[in-house]
Amino acid sequence: MKNVVIAQSGGPTTVINNSIRGAIDELISSKKVDKIYGAMMGILGVLKEELINISAQEPQQIALLAETPSAGTIGSCRHKIKNDEDLARIIEVFKRHDVGYFFYCGGGDSMDTANKTSKLAQKGNLELICTGIPKTIDNDVGGPLQADGTFAVCDHDPGYGSVARNLVINILEANEENKASYTSDPVLVIGVMGRKIGFIPAAARLADPKREIPLLIILPESLSKDDYHDNLEFITEKVNEKLKKEGRCIVIIGEG
Repeated sequence: MKNVVIAQSGGPTTVINNSIRGAIDELISSKKVDKIYGAMMGILGVLKEELINISAQEPQQIALLAETPSAGTIGSCRHKIKNDEDLARIIEVFKRHDVGYFFYCGGGDSMDTANKTSKLAQKGNLELICTGIPKTIDNDVGGPLQADGTFAVCDHDPGYGSVARNLVINILEANEENKASYTSDPVLVIGVMGRKIGFIPAAARLADPKREIPLLIILPESLSKDDYHDNLEFITEKVNEKLKKEGRCIVIIGEG
């Protein structure tokens, strides 16, 4: 039986640990693999050959991953593979440890690394199955996006639900503050993450499904990619409309 390497990258969250736990549980129960190695600090752990034997841990220790915050168990990184030397090094380490399966949990760059590693393994006649485990708050892995608003590969990315819930809580708290101080600060702007995809700012509507809060949700997709001044005028116009109608405005805008 072949061995497994599992690693994670990107933002450290409880979700990423739970995804790793799910993969480990299934691998152990399958009884089709030998050792399960965890790469310390993401793909950097593979490059440095810093691997720990996760399968040697007690089941109750592995189960704790479901509620473990951050990614402290095996760590994370934001290292993007940029050259063939790194890819060749990954294949070298995998051959040395008789690895036949590689699981990489993370966002777009992680999926790219898993894909490149798989292609290089095929060229080198190495029997290696590479699997990407999506974990991104941006909700932008699993595309392309279909006409009905669903992803071609997966419904949503683990991590998105967590950030959506957090945003809702922040908006509700910000609304209470804004209600009390709008005479001096009528406009409150909340910038959110999400890169060029508007899923996170769109989640703001969950804080106010009945539209009772003066929310102005600006999605990256609704703005021009080239004209900064046109975007500024568009946002200013929308804010002024909200102020005239409700006297205050809470702007939710994506970073993209």
